[in-house]
Amino acid sequence: MKAYYANIDFQDVISLPFYFLMVYLILIGFSKLILLKDNRYLNVHFFALLLFYLLIGLIDFKIKLIPYFPDTNLFTRILETGVTPDNQSIGVKVGYKLLAIPIYWASLKSIFNYFLFNIMFFQMGLILIAGAFNKFYEITDVWVQRFFLILSAFMPSIIIYSFTPLRESYFVLALGLFFYGMSRKNLLNVFLILGVILAAILRIQLVLYFFIVLGARYFFNLKWSKSAIISTIVILIPVFFLGLNFLSQSILRISISPESLSLFRNVQRLNYFESGVTYPEVNWTSWLDLFLDFPGLFFQFLLAPFPVLIFIPFWTKIAYFADGLFTLFILFLGVVLWKPAKSKSLWLLFALIYIGMSCFFEFHLLGAVRHRLPSTLLIMGIVSYGLSINISKFRWFFRF
Repeated sequence: MKAYYANIDFQDVISLPFYFLMVYLILIGFSKLILLKDNRYLNVHFFALLLFYLLIGLIDFKIKLIPYFPDTNLFTRILETGVTPDNQSIGVKVGYKLLAIPIYWASLKSIFNYFLFNIMFFQMGLILIAGAFNKFYEITDVWVQRFFLILSAFMPSIIIYSFTPLRESYFVLALGLFFYGMSRKNLLNVFLILGVILAAILRIQLVLYFFIVLGARYFFNLKWSKSAIISTIVILIPVFFLGLNFLSQSILRISISPESLSLFRNVQRLNYFESGVTYPEVNWTSWLDLFLDFPGLFFQFLLAPFPVLIFIPFWTKIAYFADGLFTLFILFLGVVLWKPAKSKSLWLLFALIYIGMSCFFEFHLLGAVRHRLPSTLLIMGIVSYGLSINISKFRWFFRF
């Protein structure tokens, strides 16, 4: 039995319906504030989703449906004891402790109730991302958000991490807060500020990504000719690099140079070498070395656990394999539906920036599956728009 199921008692079963109802009402109220008006559908969607997740949780309790990740023991001990080991990152010592432990107490120290909160934070983040896409592109068709919510409901990584006491639900919430804040007319707003703060205490790398996204959003929204944009990009590349290097040194304590990135990857790789799923060692002494390795790193991050740089029997890692298949399905839909959705290409750029940044730091094949989640969600926004345009003939299926 998993460590976090060891202390289940009668109180957990008695309190579960109350927490189920509370989470449902919060999600309904929150979605009606953020999303386009679609009350009947939202009522049905979130009730069905919570029932679906409840069923998965009960099955997992009986037959171990959700894999038990190596970090789970650490995070379970933090929840149960309130003590964080000194050798952990700020994201664990500060972010996870500040967020997860109060939630665990509010759950009456019941892991079932805690997982309901986990599901709630995931869904709030997804609601915010869908709302951000609506605002960013001035969407008025409720089917865009419907398709996004339906696709995300069956996303293996969201299902899996909803039932593990890790940090992924808080990451998605931070991502949703930031993008919803960025999509609003006033740049400085409570959503964007909360998203940046949450990212800063959970995974500081996200803050660097947020700065780049903000710059890209405002730069590509300028009403300039293509030649003017290209010329400006060429001129600003050195300035951008210096600024990015300053931010990277300030936030990540890593300078952006081939040698420092190579050293960071190789040291981290050694720490996890016994797992058997680390990337090959790199020896970057010039920007050309890094440039030549970039395509392999990019596609390995995007397509993990399928082989690009490293091969493992991925079909034996059922959870990771399922998420890889889902990602391939989303990418396939993205290609098929690109023509009507290409007007939303800036959203794709945000996803590509995330993949491009993350792939330089990723050294663990299964970690790539876990860390890829934000980029997949951003691509799903474009796919949902394409579906809303192309599958109008099937809309009779939901007469809401």
